[in-house]
Amino acid sequence: MQVARVRYDAFTCVVYLLINEFIVKKFRNYQNALRQELMFKQQIKQRFIQTQQDCYYTILALLPVLAGPIIDALPVELITQALRMKKGQQNQSRQQQQQQEQQQQQQQQQVTGGSNSELTADNLNLLDNNNDPESKLSVYMNKSKVELWNLLKIKTITRTLTLMYSISGLLLVTRLQLNILARRSYLESAILLAGVKNPNNDIDPHENYIIEQSYLSLSWWLLNKGWHNLSLLIEAVVVKKFENINPKTELGVVEFEMVLSDIIGEINANNKEHILANLFPINYPDLLETVLNTNPDLIHHLDIPDSNLTKLINETNAIMLDNSLYFFDLLNSLIITDLQTLTCNLSANLASNMSNSLVMSGTLPEQSEKITEIPIKAFKLASFLAQLSVQNGIMVNNDDVRDNRNADANDDANDDDDDDDIKGILNSLNNMEGFESNSGRGGSRSDELSGNVYINTLDNLEELDDFSASIYSNFE
Repeated sequence: MQVARVRYDAFTCVVYLLINEFIVKKFRNYQNALRQELMFKQQIKQRFIQTQQDCYYTILALLPVLAGPIIDALPVELITQALRMKKGQQNQSRQQQQQQEQQQQQQQQQVTGGSNSELTADNLNLLDNNNDPESKLSVYMNKSKVELWNLLKIKTITRTLTLMYSISGLLLVTRLQLNILARRSYLESAILLAGVKNPNNDIDPHENYIIEQSYLSLSWWLLNKGWHNLSLLIEAVVVKKFENINPKTELGVVEFEMVLSDIIGEINANNKEHILANLFPINYPDLLETVLNTNPDLIHHLDIPDSNLTKLINETNAIMLDNSLYFFDLLNSLIITDLQTLTCNLSANLASNMSNSLVMSGTLPEQSEKITEIPIKAFKLASFLAQLSVQNGIMVNNDDVRDNRNADANDDANDDDDDDDIKGILNSLNNMEGFESNSGRGGSRSDELSGNVYINTLDNLEELDDFSASIYSNFE
């Protein structure tokens, strides 16, 4: 009996130990699974964040490539210089009439060294350029002042909207491409770690790298062709909307924003496919041209349905054209965000210039506190054009340095003379070209404009991160 009890206790102890070991093993396995899942999620998060940072710096690197041709094709600076020359010619005619009434000996001195600083060597050099039949400036010098003002109005606004559409589109497409590639790379790594046979193992790593680079280089289409097609579309609507608005027409900032918003709405209403097709070579002829200009050795991949390049292109096209993935709606959201940023900057700069004018006229004490409430006031369209030139410079700035880009050289709000309008625009254009030299000046908005405020604002949009996450996490 005692022996049986001993055997029973021993059996119970063995069973207990076995059960305990089983439970402990299960618990440890569960802990390991949780740890691996946590590491898996952390790796996904880190790679996702890194991918978005890569996208941001890619956009900054591509900005000069995108902006250069747009600025050259919409020559606001040349048109403004032509207006300046027209002004100089008129002033010269007036002085010549005055000089005819004076002694012949004084005439040359008054032409070359008179009190009018606008008629010094700078203007004479521009006149010499005008005498060159091949000079770009001569094209505009043959136009009247009315024609030049109209051109300046159309080209400045068209340039602004073209930059907004092109930069927003480039940012969105780059996010799409880089997240597709990052997800693809992560899946390949996960499959390798899991010990599962990867169907892509037969692909040479160098060839795979070339394919991915070729896929990324498809942005060539937007950088070289797409922006021009978008610009033509935008300009047609701008001409219609601003047909009856001349440079002396006074508009409130909100009213000006509403006009631009109407233009954006009209452009997007009936041109969805056209816009998307100019952000990425969706159409085969455009795709063929892009690959021929970037990686002609891979042209044969386009005729292979199962090639990696074709798969990447097809996935990109599917996402852009799928209404349920709201790609086009997100593009519109980015453009509207740019418009809101533009309106905010216009309001602050125009109000700042107005307060500076009041200080100079003695209406306000020079040491008065910063105006916190912007009065409801209308400004001439010419004032908006000057400020748009400055904002264009901020849009294309790819230097992540804190700068002051306050436009403090606009014309007097109470002066309706065309000469002052031209001077204001010229000064603003000069400021646009010299941002680095202005970085040390004090300004009311220096704390707000860090780097490229337009791209920084877009890059921080929650909707853009949500879109990127939906692409990155699509492991089907």
